Amino acid sequence: MEFNIPTDKEIAEKARTLILADLSTYDSVPALATKAGTNPFKLKKVFKAQYGISVFQFSRQQRIDRAKELLLQTNYTLQTIGEMVGYSEGNNFQVAFKGVVGKTPGEWRKKNQKI
Repeated sequence: MEFNIPTDKEIAEKARTLILADLSTYDSVPALATKAGTNPFKLKKVFKAQYGISVFQFSRQQRIDRAKELLLQTNYTLQTIGEMVGYSEGNNFQVAFKGVVGKTPGEWRKKNQKI
C-alpha cells in the first residue's frame, strides 16, 4: 500500500486554492488544515514559508479585496457584501474591513464609488 504524502508546497497551494474557491465560506485554520491534509501547526508554517503571509492574513486580504470590488460594482447592502465574503456578522465585517483599509466599508464606498 502506497501513501501519497503531500509536500509542503502542495499543502500550501491546496490551502490557497481552498480559500480562493469560495470566499463566502470562512474556514478556521484547523478546518482548512484538515481539508489540506495536515495539521494547523504545519499549515501555518508551510503557508507562511510559501507565500510570506499567514493563512489568516491571506484569507482576510482576499475577502477584503473581493468586498472592495463588490462595493464599487454593486449596490448591495454592506450586510449582503459582508455575507458574500464570509462575514456572517455585519460588525465583524466592519471591523475587519476597517482594520485592513483604515475606513469602514460605507466610508470607503462613498469615497471611491464613481457616480
